[in-house]
Amino acid sequence: MKKFICRLPIDCVLAVTYNCNARCVMCDIWKIKNFSELAPEQFLKLPASLRDVNISGGEPFLRRDLPQIIHNVKKACPAARLVISTNGFATGLILAQMRKIFEIKPNIGIAISIDGIGEKHDEMRGIRGGFNMAMKTLEGLKRMGMKNLRLGFTVTERNINELGRVYNLARKEGVEFTNSFAQSSDIYFGGKQNTDFKDMDSGSGAGMTKEVLRAQYRHLIRAELSGWNIKRWARAYYAHGMYNFITGKQAELSSAPGRDFFFLDPSGEIYPSVVHNFRMGNIRAVQGFEQFWCSSASEGVREKIDAAKLPVWMICTARTAIKKHPFKVGWWVLKNKFSVR
Repeated sequence: MKKFICRLPIDCVLAVTYNCNARCVMCDIWKIKNFSELAPEQFLKLPASLRDVNISGGEPFLRRDLPQIIHNVKKACPAARLVISTNGFATGLILAQMRKIFEIKPNIGIAISIDGIGEKHDEMRGIRGGFNMAMKTLEGLKRMGMKNLRLGFTVTERNINELGRVYNLARKEGVEFTNSFAQSSDIYFGGKQNTDFKDMDSGSGAGMTKEVLRAQYRHLIRAELSGWNIKRWARAYYAHGMYNFITGKQAELSSAPGRDFFFLDPSGEIYPSVVHNFRMGNIRAVQGFEQFWCSSASEGVREKIDAAKLPVWMICTARTAIKKHPFKVGWWVLKNKFSVR
């Protein structure tokens, strides 16, 4: 058997539920009715090696035991940065949950999905008044004293014109901004197959879409490079990579799904990422995470991942890749900081 060096993961996405109170056009998770959920104690099996954990769903705050889950994740991964992704619709419930969670993990992050301003956001998320509810939640969290807040934008053909406006809103509110691309997945998004921007160079209409996309990302990149904050420079590079991924379907940097990170679904199934449909195992059956992660069976899954050569560019994959290539990223920043127009 070929020898390999096993490294424990440092990044993961935990979907704690598929229960959802949104009706997003780019995601069918809300259509899933029959699914099991992990008991809070199962999260104690997560490896202490993790440094970034995204608590996702569905809508995580619909789990009444979310504070206990956060407690257990923190206990298992004491060095990890935790971020909860939410649509922000259930303001009262979210604020009530966060008062408990804030005591457990005061520096926890909250990412509120905003896919447009006003009615455009409502259209994208399928809930009338959704934008106002999400902004009410943001203001409530700020009043609570939360500092680690961000707005998360999902790029599709329907809302690409809104990217710059939501970025500007985040700057106005004094919170961070993140963006992702509505990808296809057999194991996430309720199996939704998103084909946005698939034929960007096929005709005049597609060309116009690419022109708008380029302008929106140019605005974002220029703004993030304008200051002297290294974290914002990294976000600019991430945005640069996102634009190239959308237009060319190639990742700017290589990543390591199933090695550096994993996706855990609500029933406990472990996958290399949210788009890699290669089941690695179930955390319910895991006795020791290192033994599972470093097993020959897990290495066999990684060989399938390598053979599939599926390009990915999302926050959880790009974050690790950017940290591994500081000189390449730094050189890109140096070349573009004074030249992006």
